[in-house]
Formats: sequence, structure tokens, C-alpha cells
Amino acid sequence: MELDGTRVIVTGASTGIGRVTALRLARQGARVWAAARDERRLEELAAEHSGIVAAPADVSNDADRAALVKQCEPVDVLVNNAGVGWQGVVETMPPEKVRQLFEVNVLALIDLTQRVLPGMLERRRGHIVNVGSIAGYVASPSETVYCATKFAVQGFTDGLRREVGRRGVQVTLIAPGPIKTEFMARIRTGEPAAEPGALDYGLSPDAVAKAIMRALTRERVPGYRTITVPRIGGFSAPDVPRHRPRDPQPSAQGTRRRGVGAPMPVRRRHDNKGAYYQWGDHGRKYRYTPGDKDSRERAKRGATRQGQAAHAHGYRG
Repeated sequence: MELDGTRVIVTGASTGIGRVTALRLARQGARVWAAARDERRLEELAAEHSGIVAAPADVSNDADRAALVKQCEPVDVLVNNAGVGWQGVVETMPPEKVRQLFEVNVLALIDLTQRVLPGMLERRRGHIVNVGSIAGYVASPSETVYCATKFAVQGFTDGLRREVGRRGVQVTLIAPGPIKTEFMARIRTGEPAAEPGALDYGLSPDAVAKAIMRALTRERVPGYRTITVPRIGGFSAPDVPRHRPRDPQPSAQGTRRRGVGAPMPVRRRHDNKGAYYQWGDHGRKYRYTPGDKDSRERAKRGATRQGQAAHAHGYRG
């Protein structure tokens, strides 16, 4: 997408990832509506670049969300970055905190998406970027409910991408790991940190902002639908099997199966000594003499047992 002249909403823009992203977008020529609760910090951000409009809003408030979308219409890009967290075991978590996490991290994200999506689909142009977390890959103790919200964001993003991908709208998930922002301070105390960078380890928020920019400017390039920051954090995602499960039933006569699906023709090869090689179940080769049915069956059973043993020990030939 060409960013020059686009109209963009960035939520959670007063600090950290949202702030850096708003500045980067504005420097590329976009008109950015920076939304957050802290009006003072938004005014300071808007003073840094003329392309940024301060848009004070509480994304958990329905009226604020409606007003935010209305003043930015038509919206070309929505960056759902606002989020809150909470640390502690589930049994001690106040019910109102549970509702707050889902209202800000999930329900507000879905509602903003619903508000901008009709216009994007009508124009067959638009991009929605949802900032999730590697906590959406693997849940960790003491952040169980927060992780649940990020699992929800990932599921929503994946489903939405499949719904609108062929109708001109792009959908991207950004999954940051530990980032040096005020977020951890807010989790621990519920209040903003005195100084930015309260987390003393992790990557700079600029690394995430760069990932968002890559997603927006390389829409047609494979590999930019889900971006984990840092990339190595993607290894924490649930493993997807690279091979189809093997068919546990013996193959039909004259065929063999490499997995669930249509049978494949048997491969035979002559060895120039009056015998044939043939591949049996699990891809194991056996040798038999034409016309000697007993030797052929014995060889096939032996090859099948070898293949099953190898398969049980992880062989994937």
C-alpha cells in the first residue's frame, strides 16, 4: 500500500509502540489520528509532526470509538494497538479486571474493526493491523487471562483474514515479545510509569513499528500476514505438522499410501537377477521373486514391520 495520503487510526498512541508507529506513518505522508486516554501526551505527539491529529479516546467506551471512526472517515488503515494487562493468579483476579481486559484487548478491537470494515470493502482497499503478543502462542502463569485475550486476538485475526482477503482488504497480526515500554509498569501498578522504558529488557518499540510498516508496504509479499517480533519468537507458536498422518490400515493390493488421501501406484524395479524390488507400507523396499507368492508375502511383511518400527521412532522418509 502506498501510505502517502492515507487516513490511519492508531490506538494506544500516547506511548510505546503506538507512539512510534504514528510518527513513522506520518513521516511517510499518512494522516494519522492518534488515539489514547492521555490527552497531554497526545498533544505532545501531535506537536512533533503536522500529520498527526490528537484524538483523545477511551477505546473501552462505545461512544468514544464511534466518534473516533467518524472523524477519520474514510479509514484506509486501522492499527489496533491499545491494550491492558494484569499480573496475578486467576483466583485472586478481581472480576472487573477480567472484564476490563476483554473489553480493551478484544471487544474494542472487534468493534473498531466492524466500524471501518464496510467502507474498506466498498472501496476494495484497506488494511487492518492487530497488535497481539507471543502470549497468544503460549500462555504463561500469572498472566492467564491476559494470554486468553491475546489468543482471542490471534483467532479473530486469522478468521477475518480468510473472510476479507479476496475482497481487497488485508489483515495482519503483529505478535511482539518483550518490548521496552511502559506496559509492564502498568501491569504491575495500574498506573503509567514515571519515565518511558520501564521494562529494562527486550526490544525497542521501534522494532515493532518497523514490522507494522513492513506489513503495510509489502502487502503482496508472502510472510507478512503474521509477524513475530523478534522473528525467533515465532518458534513459540504451536507446532504445525509438516507431514500428513500415516494411514494405519494396510494398503490395498497393488497400491501404497504415504498418508491419508488417494492411493499412489506401487513402484516396481527389476534388479536384472530375476527378482523385483517393490516399496511396501511406510515406504520400505522389499525384494521378491516373480511367481513365488510365499516369498513375496514374507518379504512384504518384513518390510512393513521395519517401516512401522522406523515410523514409531520418528522416521519420516
